[in-house]
Amino acid sequence: MALICRLAMSCTNSLPPGDPDNGGLTLPDGFEAVVVADSIGKARHLAVRDNGDIHVKLRFERPEGENAALRDTDGDGKADVIDLWGSYDSVSTYGTGMRIHKGYLYLSTGGEVYRHKLRKRKLLPEEKGELILFDDYKNAEHGYEHYAKPITFDNDGHMYVQFGSPGDVCQIINRKPGSLGQYPCPQLEWHGGVWQFADDKPNQLQKDGKHYATGIRSIVGMDWNHEQNTLYALQHGRDNFSRTWPDLSLPGRVPCFRQKNF
Repeated sequence: MALICRLAMSCTNSLPPGDPDNGGLTLPDGFEAVVVADSIGKARHLAVRDNGDIHVKLRFERPEGENAALRDTDGDGKADVIDLWGSYDSVSTYGTGMRIHKGYLYLSTGGEVYRHKLRKRKLLPEEKGELILFDDYKNAEHGYEHYAKPITFDNDGHMYVQFGSPGDVCQIINRKPGSLGQYPCPQLEWHGGVWQFADDKPNQLQKDGKHYATGIRSIVGMDWNHEQNTLYALQHGRDNFSRTWPDLSLPGRVPCFRQKNF
């Protein structure tokens, strides 16, 4: 169950008052929360239109659709209209990205990025979407893991998409305790980084993009700082270190190592 909350400084008069229990959240002094919706299921990312409509990328497909659109019609901060929409013949329905850009709603599955034209005064965008990027990750040379597709856009007509690492830490045998890492890591040519694409060209493949950043294992969220003209990202680091290298992760011992792969 996804719990979407709107946070606000309590001194801001233009927003509705917070819920008495702040939706069960513990917040710093001066902040409060309103539960916007608590019934849409598992979600990953969301985007908010200028009119306050909220678009949510569901993590997994539901029978009614893969995306949720929410609207507050009476100004109390809670979504009283919730529509599920969109179904795709996808490599994977593992949803991640949801962005509003140049009048379009961009969204991603595990293997694709689509865009739908937003309509004036309409909650739902145009049903027919346009395939902007396709990733046939299930047939990748090095296998696949971390295939989520967070997306963002810069000031110059570019879209940025991550292609995550196909394993944990580029071991010779993936996730086998004690198996050595590879350096240089052969996976980095096509994985573990960010690629730059045109933001409006349909049917692009990874090879059509520019390899923009490397050595980043698994980004789950990224955004373009339009003032600094710089990409920021948040990534998941390596997995269970104590399982993979138990001799370096004894109780009370802090491992010290120089990371070269991811």
